[in-house]
Amino acid sequence: MIQETQDQHITTEVSVPSKVNNVPPALEVSGISKAFSHRRRETSVLDNVSLTVEQQEFVSIIGPSGCGKSTLFHIIGGLVKPDVGVIKMNGNTVTGQRGKISYMPQQPALFPWRTIEDNVLLGSELKGAANDLAREAARHWLEKVGLGGFERAYPHMLSGGMQQRAAFLRALLAPQELMLLDEPFSALDALTRSEMQSWLLKLWEENRRSVLFITHNIEEALLLSGSIYVFSGRPGSILHKIEVPFPRPRREEIADSPEFLKLKRQLSEWMREEQAKSRTPLA
Repeated sequence: MIQETQDQHITTEVSVPSKVNNVPPALEVSGISKAFSHRRRETSVLDNVSLTVEQQEFVSIIGPSGCGKSTLFHIIGGLVKPDVGVIKMNGNTVTGQRGKISYMPQQPALFPWRTIEDNVLLGSELKGAANDLAREAARHWLEKVGLGGFERAYPHMLSGGMQQRAAFLRALLAPQELMLLDEPFSALDALTRSEMQSWLLKLWEENRRSVLFITHNIEEALLLSGSIYVFSGRPGSILHKIEVPFPRPRREEIADSPEFLKLKRQLSEWMREEQAKSRTPLA
């Protein structure tokens, strides 16, 4: 379902109670705005952004390059303070607080001097929970995601796709419930990316963590997500929200359906419009 905006494009989302057992959403972003100053010039990056990730929901953000998506992740993670707005997790205000999210960046960012097992355990280690039980769980999951036998290997010994699996597993096993994934497959070739999408879809459907996912790939967003937020060009604001109608468990074949292709065309059109605006010279 496409939620149309009343003021042509710009909309503000109002947070609603979680649909899971009537508990608060995993994440509520309310009215976030942010500008950066450089050499007495101020650049507005985010403008009144509000969005919600329900418990056990997979939400994607798509938008043109430079629209502030990664800045929003930094704000949610407490690395950057917003000029205006509030971040809540599970009903509690956490604006500016660190250590509340599990994060996976565009590159695997595995420590080259640590084994794959030790890299996967990093989140638990930082929380003081890297005990024998956690190590046993890590080995179980490494086997489950196709990395069995590579526990003692170092990152340079693995392919790009295998490194991404290890990085995702590190985020999955971190004690924080909310996962932020920042274009984790963008550096992979097309075939490996497709394999990783299928792998992530299967793994997420087994575990149902709350996920906020940034991607430029529209098909990827439709395949993985329950909801999609479409961002404008800079300063980033929310133009549209899509409720993806396809049932779960979701399989790749859904990408050939008429409804999937229709939504993909609509999202592509919105993205082209925003990219064209960003290339239009100011009067």
